[in-house]
Amino acid sequence: MDRAPAPCDDGRAMKKWVGWVLLAVSLWVTYQGWQNSQAEPRTEDMSKPVACQGREGCTVDADRPQELRTDFLGRSYTWKTSGGPVKVACARAYVFAGEWTCTAAPAS
Repeated sequence: MDRAPAPCDDGRAMKKWVGWVLLAVSLWVTYQGWQNSQAEPRTEDMSKPVACQGREGCTVDADRPQELRTDFLGRSYTWKTSGGPVKVACARAYVFAGEWTCTAAPAS
């Protein structure tokens, strides 16, 4: 006896699979964003020498930054230096992954 082919599931299996992938990606992005928004001593320590990088005779006048801001994408520190306040922004190389790098700009 020949059996009839199984009825098509109308793509329900594919939708379910895509739903699980989207859930996993959403959880990963949320977790990485949360990690990025946490103040860490490591990035604070990285930002301090950057505040005077390329400025001859510049010294950082404090052990801790005057201001610390964090968000989903990175962290920023405002350091008091001998040349005035300097804002240092630290971000990951690939938004949610990679090594942290810091760049400085005069604080406004």
